[in-house]
Amino acid sequence: MRVLLVQAVSTHDCSEVVFPLGLAGLAAAIGREHEVQGLDLNLDPIPWPGLVRTLDAFRPDVVGISFRNLDPLAGHLISFVPHLKTLGILIRQYAPEATVVLGGSAFTLFARRLMEEVPEVDFAVSGEAETAFPLLLQNLQTPGAVPGVLWRTDGAREPGAASRSVEIGLQRRDQVRRGGVVCTPDNAQIVYCQDLDSLPLPDWRTFAPAYYQNRNRYVAFMGVETKRGCPNNCRYCLYPVLQGRRLRLRSPERIVDELETLQRDFGIRSVHFTDAVVNQPQEHLSDICKEILRRGLEIGWTGFFREDTLSEKELDLYSEAGLLTLYFSADGASDYTLKLLGKNLTLEQVLHAGKLAARSGILSVYHFLVNLPGETQGSVDQTYRLLDKLFSLHASRGNLGAVVINNLRLYPGTPLTEKILRDRLIDPGLDLLYPIYFNPPPWDNLRHELGAFCMSQGALSYLSAVDSE
Repeated sequence: MRVLLVQAVSTHDCSEVVFPLGLAGLAAAIGREHEVQGLDLNLDPIPWPGLVRTLDAFRPDVVGISFRNLDPLAGHLISFVPHLKTLGILIRQYAPEATVVLGGSAFTLFARRLMEEVPEVDFAVSGEAETAFPLLLQNLQTPGAVPGVLWRTDGAREPGAASRSVEIGLQRRDQVRRGGVVCTPDNAQIVYCQDLDSLPLPDWRTFAPAYYQNRNRYVAFMGVETKRGCPNNCRYCLYPVLQGRRLRLRSPERIVDELETLQRDFGIRSVHFTDAVVNQPQEHLSDICKEILRRGLEIGWTGFFREDTLSEKELDLYSEAGLLTLYFSADGASDYTLKLLGKNLTLEQVLHAGKLAARSGILSVYHFLVNLPGETQGSVDQTYRLLDKLFSLHASRGNLGAVVINNLRLYPGTPLTEKILRDRLIDPGLDLLYPIYFNPPPWDNLRHELGAFCMSQGALSYLSAVDSE
């Protein structure tokens, strides 16, 4: 079969692009049994003409869509769901005989709902698709044999049936929303791949790294996984849902094989480790770094770090092995908010990590959420003091890259969102498929006020450094 893999729109301005690691891995998992082509809609600010040209030229039998992000976060009230709906309509219009399969992390969060919202989709995979999608290609007539698969039974797009027109699909939208999506009790759960080392390296021919080179100013475009899963109990986070709570580790040798190939064959100079927490477990990251050094591989890397497992000794090793940027996501900036978020961290641990980061000279970025439920003047004052200390720590080295301040994006199913709903702190009728942030008065401007504080501190530090030269 001819299989077209499409990365759905997941950026609102195409300025900072991310290599579609999931689809490149999926292309590799499909193998050479099928003819595979890739298309990333994020590489063109007006992606629809390119989509139509690809559909017309390739004439796919199956179109696999990765819906990675619901919205761009950072307080933006932009949703990528309309883009997904448009994508479905255009595929049905210009490739009416193609079977459409939907997946990706954003889809997994709202699996049934998105099947209802996009009636042009025939099948979907909930969870990690490297095993399920190739099996589905072999079982389009019997999708119940594949764990994690959802499909329609309302007759609008029966497996193997001739496609209906877009007009019929639109007429049936209300009916589809009332049902027509099923999955068996045995495969209703999210599917996880258990042996990550058994997966092939990503297919860098189907998705060529050259198209992503020299586009980003701030972040590494190429991602590399060292593990999946997150054992932490943060009360607002989706990683345990999307990847499970059990850590599934790739071997350091396999990871560095990937790094070596990226550098040798594609000239990649830096990557981002995509883990929820890159230094957990600590010894795993240490072993990766030692393998990088053993091979004499010179490649930069970044990742999100947990503050309480960072030590000066380990940080020296990370730096020697190519660490370029430390990303911290304590998210709570006061004793109260750290506890509310379930971070299992203290302000002392956050500051200690800041001291280590500042002394290391490595560029450091901090992320915090503000105006959380129960915020008080005391917690706000503590937040200002923490930020002031972080700027002071980094002042002499000039290695504070950014302090990112955001409000809490609410997702159904997370403990903190469920508590907010129970306590009726927001309207329970709000549709959380679309970007809803918790930001009530009286602290609804706190994000902006803290942003102004951070901007002024950064400007003063920069001007001080320039004056001293």
